[in-house]
Formats: sequence, C-alpha cells, structure tokens
Amino acid sequence: MSKICIIGNGCAGKTTLGKKLSQDLSLPFFEMDEKLNFLKTTPFPTRQQIRHFSRELNKLLDKDKWVIEGWGYKETYEERFKKADIIIFLDVPFQVCLERCHKRLGSTNLEILKRGVTKLNIFDKHVRPLLLKLIQKYKNEPKKIILKIDQDFKYEDVLRQINMNTVPINKQSEYQTII
Repeated sequence: MSKICIIGNGCAGKTTLGKKLSQDLSLPFFEMDEKLNFLKTTPFPTRQQIRHFSRELNKLLDKDKWVIEGWGYKETYEERFKKADIIIFLDVPFQVCLERCHKRLGSTNLEILKRGVTKLNIFDKHVRPLLLKLIQKYKNEPKKIILKIDQDFKYEDVLRQINMNTVPINKQSEYQTII
C-alpha cells in the first residue's frame, strides 16, 4: 500500500498527518495547496482551469507511491479515490477547525480571517457531503483502505491500521474505520 490520500477541512491536520506518514513510511509527500496552488487562480474556475488542474494532479497520482493531501476542485475527488490505496478522511468538527483557523491566522487581519472562515464553511456545507458519498461508493472496494478519523485520533493507531492492512480496531477506538 503506497498511495495515501488525505482529505479534510482546513486546519483539520492534513498536512501534519501527511508529513508524518510520508516520513515514517518513506513515501513522497505532496501538499496540493503548495504543489498545485499556482493553478487555483479563482474561486469560480472555468472548465479549462479545472482540466489543467486535473492534468497536473494526475501527473502526481500516476507516480508509483505518494502521500497527497488537500482539497483541489471537487471534480478531482473521484480520481484521487480511484487511485489511492488508502484514503484518510479527517472528519474534524467545524468548531475545532474554526478555533485552529483563528490560532493559525490570528485576528489582526479580518479580511484574511474572513476568507479562512468562508473556506471552512464551504467545506463543511458542500465538500464534506460529497466526500461522504464517495466513501460510501468506495468502502467495499477490495484492497482499498478507508479511514474516517476525528480530531482525537492517535497517530500510532492510524499507522498500525495501515501496517495491519486495516483489521478493524475495537469499538472503543478514538477513530472510526470504514471498510
């Protein structure tokens, strides 16, 4: 298992988890916000912009192994689900992401803070439901691991699930495994 896709709201912990998994599993790490940000120039992209973004993303997804995290355009979610061996959905409550956003961005520049909060809202109201539908669609795929975890997850448990080929952990676990 060498292709890990991490998805979740802003400030959910995607980058932190991705970098740690990349390091511990010796997999290349791609942060979509950083790697493909130059392609996201408008909140309302044209079909041409989405196609270009998708082509660039697929260059990453076609590599033999990777850890990739981030949103990108909704039109690219399915491709990531198809090509990933392991999908980790950081399903962190909106309020927790909001508090982390305030800490990360500070409160001195209200315009930046407003954009951050808007992005969190978009994910919570529009992106999260799409991801939950994709999880349902792919949860019975053979040889595909899907982990849905919350803000209290233990990294060691996630790593163990990945290394054990996701034999489900007991119900008292701090995160939920969907297979």
